[in-house]
Amino acid sequence: MTSTPVTKSDELALTGVLASGLPANIEPGGASRFYDVPAVFNRRPHPQEIVDLESNDTRDKLRRAGYPDVTLAVHDRRLVIEHTNLGELERGLATVIATTLRTISVNVLATLQTAADNAEAARDRDLQRAQDITRAAERITFTPEPS
Repeated sequence: MTSTPVTKSDELALTGVLASGLPANIEPGGASRFYDVPAVFNRRPHPQEIVDLESNDTRDKLRRAGYPDVTLAVHDRRLVIEHTNLGELERGLATVIATTLRTISVNVLATLQTAADNAEAARDRDLQRAQDITRAAERITFTPEPS
């Protein structure tokens, strides 16, 4: 039994903005007002990915990148990018978020892979031990001495 290695397609990513989730009163290309922008994940995030996306570390990265008021919140299979607008996303925020998301996802998936590999190795050791004990037990015979 071997665990399946993590591939690039396993990485959490955003597939696009959910236009139907945008405020009805925004102007196309209007970048002066801030609002929440929902984006759709390619899969459901792992719990640790959610924690990392919503962390102070991620807020600090956004602040250092020039987006001090932007925060991220995960809602099911959506990432809500709070206090931004389409113009800001188009001018670079989307790239910052995608890069941050990839880093988080790669790290979490690597941790999950390591845990799966360790669990598999432990199962293999337990199986080998059980087989060794079974073989040792099978060598035991209860034969009386000749009289």
